[in-house]
Amino acid sequence: MSTKANNIFKKLSSVIMVFALLFGLLTVSGNTITAKAAESPVKMYYRDNQVIYHGINKYTVYIQIAAGSAATKAVAVHYRTYENEWVDADAAFYTKLDSETEIWKADIVGPGLTKYAIKYVGDSTVYWDNNNGNDYDFSQPLGVANVKAVRTSYPSANNYTVAAAVKNLAYTKVVKVRYTQDNWATYQDAELHYDHSISNTDSEIWTTTLKLDSSKTDNFHFCISYEVNGKTYWDNNFRDNYGYYFYNPY
Repeated sequence: MSTKANNIFKKLSSVIMVFALLFGLLTVSGNTITAKAAESPVKMYYRDNQVIYHGINKYTVYIQIAAGSAATKAVAVHYRTYENEWVDADAAFYTKLDSETEIWKADIVGPGLTKYAIKYVGDSTVYWDNNNGNDYDFSQPLGVANVKAVRTSYPSANNYTVAAAVKNLAYTKVVKVRYTQDNWATYQDAELHYDHSISNTDSEIWTTTLKLDSSKTDNFHFCISYEVNGKTYWDNNFRDNYGYYFYNPY
């Protein structure tokens, strides 16, 4: 082979090797690496509901928004009524979860509400959280939150039932209620126990019954902790905790 031909062969070999290296970087175990889509700045956080009167419920949907995702924000719950109509309930800023996360909330009153999704317009760009195309059901209390105190029966100091929804992140878990009867001068912890799974979700209901001093109900407050996989998650009502009348607000 001539010197000129040899040089050309070496250059071609170098080019082929570069392409091979690039292709190797773009494949791992035979799977081509593709660009990851930007994470949506809006997510359903959790939902609360309470009975106003017979057949009528008030649903409060809490929505998680990335704080720096837009200069102007408009948030709504897009839901289907019992008349099978889709309408919007506007949400308003409620609090900050941390420096990077805002919580917005929307109240919806009515009977027979079924499905809903979250609509977020940030700087004229529309984002949706529609539960991966399945929409949310009003029986689902949890979105991205891992724990939420849920309402049960009318409160009684002698038998005060505390209930919490938790995501089933592992079989081994500990769910507790931390409560006080003297405005947090002292407090006690009590374990909740598995009650049932929530149909068509990855969530469970855990409960316990507390014996309270009926003369101290005004000073009774509580929050929920959930220990799983070496981590502890809290629902403390966005740092306000829950009071005696959480289960019967009217």
